[in-house]
Amino acid sequence: MRRSLLLLAGLILTCALLLMLARFLLETAMPSAVVAYMSLESGLPVVVVQDLKHNLVKRLDFEFFTEPSFSPDGARLALTSYLRFGSDIVTYDLRSGKTVRLTDSVAIAEAPAWSPNGEWIAYASNRQGDNNIYIIRPDGADRKRVTAHRAGDRQPAWSPDSDSIAFTSNRGGGWDLYRIDLSTRAVERLTDDRAPDTSPAWSPDGQRIVFASGRHGASAIYLLHLETGEASPLVVESRYDSLPKWTPDGAAVTFARSMDGVSRIMRVDVATGVVSRLDLGDVDADALAWAPG
Repeated sequence: MRRSLLLLAGLILTCALLLMLARFLLETAMPSAVVAYMSLESGLPVVVVQDLKHNLVKRLDFEFFTEPSFSPDGARLALTSYLRFGSDIVTYDLRSGKTVRLTDSVAIAEAPAWSPNGEWIAYASNRQGDNNIYIIRPDGADRKRVTAHRAGDRQPAWSPDSDSIAFTSNRGGGWDLYRIDLSTRAVERLTDDRAPDTSPAWSPDGQRIVFASGRHGASAIYLLHLETGEASPLVVESRYDSLPKWTPDGAAVTFARSMDGVSRIMRVDVATGVVSRLDLGDVDADALAWAPG
């Protein structure tokens, strides 16, 4: 009897180990591709977290959250939380469901961006009157004002080395892209066009910035090559395309496209220019962010 129980226990342990090994091999061969995006359900904003490989969906529908940005380990989101007066930056732990409010003013705080090294969250705020770029620790400590200009500085985007931030500003008259070095506070103008250039996003290799622009009439998607300073069109159509984001491997860019009164997430292969729709189901999706690969 005892021998039979030992054999049974050994068999169960072996099966458990085999299942763990199979799961590991499956996840290695098919790594998850997790995204977060804003959707409108019954006219209200809902942030959705979706695993595209395993078809798992989680909705954060208990507050008015928008503009998700993943932490480098993919375990938390930085979000804009809309209030009755203004908005705040919060973090949300995807495992525990715990929410931490980082800002606490009646001003506007928006467009959070988690630094690749995990140490800071950048955001735009008008807490001191003018709209400028700020950084804050993920626990809400050590808030710093990064830009100090009477114009509007918005939409911060981190460089892959976390040493500088690209942003949109109208400090030159029109809306263009700028970059600030965090160690020296030196600001460099990256684009100079009569059409508005917005929504910068740095490529994983740090060599290009993708952005949206109205240079050809309707809003379209462009690539800024940092070494040469040249901007080249990536997707130019008559539809309204905005809010581009790089996929974690840097091979493609996703963006929001206005289609028949709703917003769909599209994907363009950077090498070939082939455009396809990202399969999120039949949802109105906007402001998509990718979890780090």
